Amino acid sequence: MTSARTVVRSLLAGSIGALAILAAGAGYGLSAQMPHAWVLVGQDADDYRLRLDAEVAHSGASSMRLAARGNRRRSQWAASVQLVDATAYRGKRMRLSGYLRGDDLGSGGLWVRVDGILEGRYAMLALDNSEGRRIEETQEWEARDIVIDIPPEAVTILLGAMITGDGALWVDDLAFEAVSGDVQLTTEPEVVITDQPYERPLGVFPTPTNLDFEREMEDPMELDR
Repeated sequence: MTSARTVVRSLLAGSIGALAILAAGAGYGLSAQMPHAWVLVGQDADDYRLRLDAEVAHSGASSMRLAARGNRRRSQWAASVQLVDATAYRGKRMRLSGYLRGDDLGSGGLWVRVDGILEGRYAMLALDNSEGRRIEETQEWEARDIVIDIPPEAVTILLGAMITGDGALWVDDLAFEAVSGDVQLTTEPEVVITDQPYERPLGVFPTPTNLDFEREMEDPMELDR
């Protein structure tokens, strides 16, 4: 089975800045009933669908649903993502928390990645994709979280949820908040420095938005900012 950490690290392949495409409204997974501020990425994104689900929710009227289009191999994956400006969070320990639900699910979990500048080059400064803490098969709503440090060199925070293999994953009631330094990290920091200059991606939000998945994207091009 492909490591979940390897899966998200593979987003670095080629150009770490390639995620700029997804937020410009010209990338993967744009369709009707998309949740505002969220898009779908991944090496197998065409084999999955991301949308709001008005029939299943932990609270409120809807949740975010990631689902395979037909039977998928365990090694296949896709991820929802939102890009957030890291400026207000530098030097803080942050927690992404929320509720996950699965139906015949290969595996699913939250993920957070922190990108920035080291030695004048584009770098991944931290990554946690819930390896070893994911939900599988069919499960009712369960709370999950990620605790991660945001380094002073951080520029962009990527957050969202991942699905691997078959089935469907629902996500609801996310929160992104500062915690005290005595709250334990959920994984050790991992740094990957590329040989590329930093280019700020498009579609970066000043703070996380639509974490309760109550708002539908009115126009995919609204992310082009």
